[in-house]
Amino acid sequence: GRFGEVQIWDVAKRELKLSKMVGYDTIYGVSWAPNGKLVGFGCPDNTMRGIDPTTGEQVLYSGAHNDWVLDTVFSVNSDHIITVSRDMSMKLVEVGTQRFVDNLTSITPGALKGGLIAIDRHPTKDELLCGGSDGQPKIFKMVRTEARKIGDNANLLKEFPSQPGRVFAVAYNKDGSRIASGSSQDGRGEVRVYDTANFQQVWQAEIPEGGVYSVDFRPDGSSLAVAGFDGEIRLLNTADGKLITKFLPVEIKTATAAK
Repeated sequence: GRFGEVQIWDVAKRELKLSKMVGYDTIYGVSWAPNGKLVGFGCPDNTMRGIDPTTGEQVLYSGAHNDWVLDTVFSVNSDHIITVSRDMSMKLVEVGTQRFVDNLTSITPGALKGGLIAIDRHPTKDELLCGGSDGQPKIFKMVRTEARKIGDNANLLKEFPSQPGRVFAVAYNKDGSRIASGSSQDGRGEVRVYDTANFQQVWQAEIPEGGVYSVDFRPDGSSLAVAGFDGEIRLLNTADGKLITKFLPVEIKTATAAK
């Protein structure tokens, strides 16, 4: 939330299970470890933190970034957490030791253009999809296999064409065969879907009513949920990007003036 609160809810019971205050400003990029033992998130004090979802105890901390940490994701085995930040870097931290391991993005001055905003991991392997201010979704490998050299960007596996504005949202589908990215520029949004077998664009959809800030695939892969500035959730057909339906996620009531 906006004032440093992390909440964990029982969805079936609609019951608040845990509320934890961790600061005084907005929390970003909450993610579950696949083993269910940690919840990670980013903070505008340039730190990444992780809590025990049962007790709320802080058990993970890293101050490796130089600007706001905007999103987090855990590795397949839950032994590492990966973070992206306004400082234009993607960083790898070992969960057990809380040790900063590596910059996964290039450290060469000027190689990166703008901050990184969103990250997601391939469902079965440690490959990382990210997006940010330069409008280009990119895929990186998590583990460096080459010696670092100034000027390299050796962990980069794939760079996609630029979208209008900034990429605020990225997502893999359940089997990793598709990726989606959503962007925003000048009050308009765009969504693109790519096939990861050949990295070809499958479709793109314009959202003229407002920027796109969140995308996620339905588990069965049949649709993509898209949400953004105008407050509506759109379900798009994964095959062709056509609108299936759209709706407001909250009930809007007309205000009644007091007598």
